[in-house]
Amino acid sequence: MNTKYLLFFKFNLFLTIAIFISFLWHYQTYTFLSFTLTFLGAISSAVMLYMVFYILLFIFSFSKTLILYLSMALFVITDITLITDFFIYKLFHFHINAMVLNILTSPDALDSIQAGIVPVFISIFLLIGFIFLEFKLLKTIETYGENKRVKLNTKLNRFIILPFIIIILTEKISFGMATLFSKNELIVPFKVIPLYQPLTFNKLAAKHFGLKAEKQAQFSIKTHSDLNYPLKPIVLDNRSIGFPIFIIASDSVTYGAINQELTPNLMHFSKDALVFKHHYSGGNSTRFGIFSLMYGLNSSYWFSFLNSNQKPILFDILQKRDYNISIISSTNTNWPEFRKTCYVNIQNKIQDHFDGEPWEKDAQSTNCFIAQLSNKDKKIFSFIFLDSPHGYSYPPSDNIYQAESGEVNYLAITKESKELDTVKKRYKNAVHYNDILFGKMIAALKKQKLYEKSLIIYTSDHGQEFFEQGNFGHNTAFSEPQVHIPLLMKLPKPLQDKINFSQINNSLTSHQDIVPTLLTLLGVENNTTEYSNGFNFFDPHFHHDYVFSSNWNNNAIVTKDTISVFSNLPNKIFNNEVHDRQSYKILQHKNTQSNYLLDVIKENKKFLK
Repeated sequence: MNTKYLLFFKFNLFLTIAIFISFLWHYQTYTFLSFTLTFLGAISSAVMLYMVFYILLFIFSFSKTLILYLSMALFVITDITLITDFFIYKLFHFHINAMVLNILTSPDALDSIQAGIVPVFISIFLLIGFIFLEFKLLKTIETYGENKRVKLNTKLNRFIILPFIIIILTEKISFGMATLFSKNELIVPFKVIPLYQPLTFNKLAAKHFGLKAEKQAQFSIKTHSDLNYPLKPIVLDNRSIGFPIFIIASDSVTYGAINQELTPNLMHFSKDALVFKHHYSGGNSTRFGIFSLMYGLNSSYWFSFLNSNQKPILFDILQKRDYNISIISSTNTNWPEFRKTCYVNIQNKIQDHFDGEPWEKDAQSTNCFIAQLSNKDKKIFSFIFLDSPHGYSYPPSDNIYQAESGEVNYLAITKESKELDTVKKRYKNAVHYNDILFGKMIAALKKQKLYEKSLIIYTSDHGQEFFEQGNFGHNTAFSEPQVHIPLLMKLPKPLQDKINFSQINNSLTSHQDIVPTLLTLLGVENNTTEYSNGFNFFDPHFHHDYVFSSNWNNNAIVTKDTISVFSNLPNKIFNNEVHDRQSYKILQHKNTQSNYLLDVIKENKKFLK
C-alpha cells in the first residue's frame, strides 16, 4: 500500500475543498438552509472531482514515484485553475467557459484586455507558491515513519469516507427535491460552485410517484436579488404621450418565410412599415427570444431575472403613462415562466386560457384581441402571441400546400427524408394561416380607426430551420433560419416623417433594441445603456458591429459575416466554433474578435451586483 501517495492525495483533497468553499463568498443573499446546502454542494463537488482523479491516477499505481509526481502536477494545475476561476467569477459572474478560453488564446487578447503586468506576476507567484507547497507537503509526509503513515491513513479513512458519502447523498437529494418543487432560492446559489453536477429526478418522480415539477408562477416579487437593474432610476419627461402600441408575434417564423406567396397580408402591411432586413432574436427558443424582446436585455440574464421574479422596466413605464395593458397568448404563460419574469407585475392583464389545437387557440386569441379594441382607448398596449407555426398547426380546410396527413416521426427526419417535405408544407400552411389572422387584426384596427395613429410591430420569438444550414427545428443552432427573424414596425402617423430609416437597415438589429426604442418614444430620458443592452433604433448614431443571442448553455455573437458560438458547460469549454453566417459551416482557424468577446462579458454582467 502506497501510504505516502494516499496521504498526499487526502491532504490535497482538503486543500481543494477549501478553495471550493471559498466560492460561496460570491453569493450574498443566503438563507440558513440555502447556505447549508450550497456548503455541502461545494464539498461534494470537490470530492467527486477527486474521485475522478483517483480513477485516472490509479493506472500509474505501479510506480510509487511516478504517481506522486503526476498527482502533484494535476493538483497544482487544478488549484491554480480554481483560483483563476474564482477571480473570473468575481468579475464576470460566470465560470471559465469557451468564451474566456477564446479571449485568453486570441493573439490580440492582451491588447484588448489591457490587463497590465501585475496579473502575470501574480500568476507566476501562485504557480511557484503551489509547487513549493506541494513539495513541502510531500517532504513532511516522508518524515513520518511507515507505521505512522498507515495509522494516519486508516484514521482519515474512518473520519472522511462515511461523512463524504452522506454529504454527497444529502446535497444531491436536496437539490433534486428543490428542482422538483421549484425552490429557486435553494437552487440558484449553487451557480457559484465550479464544476457542479446537478442531480434531478423530475421524470422519475412523475413516472413512479405522480409528482410533477411545479410550474405555477409566484405572484410575489422578491425583495432580495443579485440584480442591479436598472442602473439608475428611470426619469420620464413631462409630455403627455399617448399612442396605441400593438406587438403581434408569431412563434417560429423565420425571416425567409415572409414573402408574397406565403404572407400576402404582411407584405401589404410592409408598404406602411419599416422593414428590418438584418434583425435577430435574442435567443433560438421561446423563453430567450421573448425575454430579450420584453426586457431589452441579453437573454443570458434570464436565470437571474427568473430567480428574482424581476419585472421589466417596459411595463412600469406603460403603467406610469396610464396605458391599458393586455397580454393575449395562445400558449400558457406559466411555461416558459413568463408569469415569473416578463408579466410578474401584470398577472391580471393576461389572457392565455384557450382550448383546442394551436390553430384554434390562435383563432380565439385573435377574436379576443379584436373584441378588446376601441377607438376611444388611445393608451392601449397589447401584446398578442400566436403559436400555429411552432406546432405546424392549421385548419384542415387551409391545407393549401397539400401536406400529407398522419403522424410524423420527428426523430427520424433527415435532410433527404420524405417526412421533411411533409413538415415543411405543414409549416408553410401554418405561417400562411397566421398571416390570415394578422390580416384580420389589421382590418379590425382600421375599422376602429386605430391603424393610422398606432405603433404596430410584427415579429417572432425565433425562427425555424429545415436543414437549410444543417440543422432542424430551433434551439439546435444559431443559424440564420433559427435566429434571423422578421421585424416590421409601422409608426404612428405623426412620427413617420421624423424618422430616418436608411442608416438602420444597413446595420444589424436585435430584439434587445425594441424596448429602448419604445421607451425613448414614451419619453424616458435615461441613456438606454442604463436599463438595456440594446439601443434606440432612431438614434442618429445607431449601429451594431454584432448582436448577441443565447440559450440554455450557449452564447452566440452574430456579425455580418460570422456567427461565433461558445458553450457555458464545463464539460464543453473547448467547444468554441466560428461559423460562416450564410452557410453555417465551421470556419477553421478563424477566431472571434476579442474586443467583441470582452464587450459581451461586460454587457452580460452589467446589471448584476
